[in-house]
Amino acid sequence: MIQLTRNSDYNGIFLTILVSVIILTACSSPKNDSGKSKVTYNALWAAEGIADLKKGDILVKPNLNVLPGTAYVEGGWGYGHAAIVTAGFTHSDPDSLLANSWIFESHARDVAQYHQLREIQGYVLHDQPAFRNDTFGPRYKGNRYRLRLNIPESQIDSIISFMRSQKGAMSSWNSMKRFPGMTEIENMVVQGTKENWADNTHWYCSLLVWQAILYVTGIDLDPNGGYFVYPSDLISSPYFDNTAEFVGRARF
Repeated sequence: MIQLTRNSDYNGIFLTILVSVIILTACSSPKNDSGKSKVTYNALWAAEGIADLKKGDILVKPNLNVLPGTAYVEGGWGYGHAAIVTAGFTHSDPDSLLANSWIFESHARDVAQYHQLREIQGYVLHDQPAFRNDTFGPRYKGNRYRLRLNIPESQIDSIISFMRSQKGAMSSWNSMKRFPGMTEIENMVVQGTKENWADNTHWYCSLLVWQAILYVTGIDLDPNGGYFVYPSDLISSPYFDNTAEFVGRARF
């Protein structure tokens, strides 16, 4: 999800926080009798397993639960990540399903700017980081989420179009949420330096997903309204709560 900013003044601070978070996580994870972390799930909250991915689906891994301002999701032990499916597939095996689907994402690998926001297969192995994607690979089985909004296909197309329009922007933890009516941004639109109020030059993974959906649909997927929108915030959004007619949140 997160790429360290290229501003060296922040790198030391972020690394210190990150190390502290990892230590706290290791010390505070609940244990069962076998010494393994105890993870429980509410089957109604998250359906078990998937057999298809559709255009507009959101793929998410939960992030560290001790990050300041994040929603809590059981199993949140890593960096977390979020991406949107741009071309779906149907298959009973989730890894084959991912390998034959395409996603758009902002990712944190140290690659050339053009590849920091990219469209790529949901699971593909490659020697070069710019063309490798194992973020949702088999080692994360059982801790991957597919989130689905019940919205018209025209809106899904517009969400994907917005994300593709950001190709060439940079991945950065320092990015900020944007809302309609922000004076400075609206002035940039009037001056022609921004396409619209949601347009940005820097993104992190979950912000790109959140911003694209807010821009097109007006839906705010961050349930706690924090300064940052984390992958776990997306997972916890009530907009994905399951009903008898529609599965919005599934774990696979």
